[in-house]
Amino acid sequence: MMAVMWPREIPAEIVSNILRSAECRVYNRLRDVLEDSFVVFYSRPWLGLTPFGEEKDGECDFLIAHPNLGILAIEVKGGEVSYDPKLDKWKSRDRWGVRHEIKNPVGQARTSKHHLLKKLKDSGKWKSRRIRARHGVILPDSECPGEDLGPDSPRSIFCCLDEFETDLRQWVMNRYGEIDGLSQKEKPLGEDGIRALEAVLAHPFQLHVPLGNILASDDAQIETLTYQQFHTLTFIQDIHRAAISGGAGTGKTVLAMEEAVRRAGSGEKILFLCFNHPLAEYIHHRLESWKNIRVVTFHELCYQMANKAGIQLPGGISEKKLSARKYSDILGKALQILHNHRFNVIIVDEGQDFSPEWLSTLDKALHPDGFLRIFFDSNQSVYGTVPVLPLEINQPPFRLSLNMRNTRRIHNVVQKYYNGSAIEPIGPEGVEVEWIHASSASEIQSIINQRVHHLLTEERIRPSDIAVLVTSAQKIAEFAPDARLDGVECRNAEAIDLDFLILDTIRRFKGLERRVVIIAATPDMTGDRELIYVATSRARAYLVIVGNVPALQNLY
Repeated sequence: MMAVMWPREIPAEIVSNILRSAECRVYNRLRDVLEDSFVVFYSRPWLGLTPFGEEKDGECDFLIAHPNLGILAIEVKGGEVSYDPKLDKWKSRDRWGVRHEIKNPVGQARTSKHHLLKKLKDSGKWKSRRIRARHGVILPDSECPGEDLGPDSPRSIFCCLDEFETDLRQWVMNRYGEIDGLSQKEKPLGEDGIRALEAVLAHPFQLHVPLGNILASDDAQIETLTYQQFHTLTFIQDIHRAAISGGAGTGKTVLAMEEAVRRAGSGEKILFLCFNHPLAEYIHHRLESWKNIRVVTFHELCYQMANKAGIQLPGGISEKKLSARKYSDILGKALQILHNHRFNVIIVDEGQDFSPEWLSTLDKALHPDGFLRIFFDSNQSVYGTVPVLPLEINQPPFRLSLNMRNTRRIHNVVQKYYNGSAIEPIGPEGVEVEWIHASSASEIQSIINQRVHHLLTEERIRPSDIAVLVTSAQKIAEFAPDARLDGVECRNAEAIDLDFLILDTIRRFKGLERRVVIIAATPDMTGDRELIYVATSRARAYLVIVGNVPALQNLY
C-alpha cells in the first residue's frame, strides 16, 4: 500500500508548471516508497508571528507524519544547488544554466517544522505533548556535499540524487531515528495526532479540481495512445486486399485515415468511403490538404459516378430500396462506361454497414494491382458475424484488440453491449459513468439542460467538448426547438471541428466522438442494442446517460 497523500492527486496546473517539477517528482516518490501508515502533506502554507509581533508567512513543501515516529518537515530544491559558506549564500542553477539565489533550505525546513508544531498545539484538536519532530532537505537533482555544511547542516540532513532515486525510504527512516530511541520525554504522535494534523493542514485545502481539468488529462493520455495501433499498417503494407476488424474504440477510423495519408504520399489515387455522411465530412476536413484523397459516402460515390457516366437514377423507388438493390448496379454500370476511372487504393470505413454487393462492386473500381482496405466493427451481437468480404480477400481479418479511445470506465459499459473478439482497455481509469434515471421525455430534457449548465459553468468544460445525442430528428426538435440547450447554441454533427455544442442523432454521430457525451435515453432507445452500443462508445472521457436506467441495464 502507498502513503496517504494530501492532496490525493497533484492539481493539473501544478503538474504543468515546470518550476514545480522537482516537487512533483518528490510527491510521486514519497507516495510510492512509503506505506499507508505514513501520511504526507504536500505544499502546506503557514502564517506565524515574529518575536516582534509581525506577520511571517512560509510554506512547508512536505510534512510526513507517522503515528509512532512523529513528524518530518521537508524542503525541496530542484536544479543544481550550491552553497558558499563565505557569503552564506545558497544558489540553484536551472536547466537553462541560469543561477538563482535561493533561501537556506535547512532554515526553511526547520522554521516550517516549528511553526507547524505550534499550529498543531494551538488547534485544540489533540492533547498537547512532546513528540519527535525532525526536518530535512531533498535535492533530487544534485549530488550531496562530501561533508557537513555547518553545525545545523550535517550531511545526513540532505537526501540527494542517488539516495532519492534508490533509497528514499531509508533516508526518511534515518531522519526519524529508531522508534526505540524515543526519549522518555518524547511521546508517539498517535492516531489522534494524525487526525489533528489532517484537521489543521488538510481540511482548509480540499481544493475543487474542475472536472474539465481531469478530463483534459485523461484525454491527453488517450490522444497519445491512439497512435500505438499504427504498427498494424506496417504488417499489411504489401498485402493488396485486407480487412481489419475491431470493436468501438480500437482506432479503426484513425488507422484508416493514417493508411490514406501514407499511401497518398506516393501520389496514388485514393478513394476513402464511409457510410455515414457526418463522418465523411469530418474525415474530408482532416484530409483536405491531400488532393489525391477523395472522401465520400458510398451513396455519394454512386450519384457522382452515375452523373459522370450520364446514367439517370431510377425514379419512383424509395431511398431504402434504391440503397439496398440498385446502388451497386448503378455503380457497376458507371464503371463499365468510365473504364479509366479506377483507384490505386480504396479504403472502406464502417465496413459492417456495407452490403456484400457494394463491396463486390467496389473491387471493380480498383486497379488490378491496387490496394483494398476494409475496416469493420466486430460486434457480433449487433452486426452479426464477419461481413461477406470480396473473394479477393483470401485471409482472415487483422484484429485490433486494444481500446485506445475510451477511458476504462466507459469501456466497461460499452462492453456490456459487445460480443466479439476480446478487447483490452489501456486508457486511463477515468471518472465514473453517470447514470441518471428519468421517467419521461420532459424530465430527460430538464436534467440534460441542468447537466449542460453545470458542466459549462462549474466544471470548466468547453461547449465544443460536449455532444448531446438523441434517437431521432423529432427528438432534436422537441429538446431544442430554438437549437439551444440551456441558452447555448447547438449545431449538428457536421460542425464537429467548430466551437459549438453538438446536438444530433446517435446514428448520425456514428463513427465520431467527443470528450463528453450526454445520451438522452428515451423509451424508443431501450430496445435497440445497436443504438446503445454506438451511443455509449462515442464518449472518450466522460459519459452521462439520462433516461430509463433499469431498462438500459437489463439489456446487458
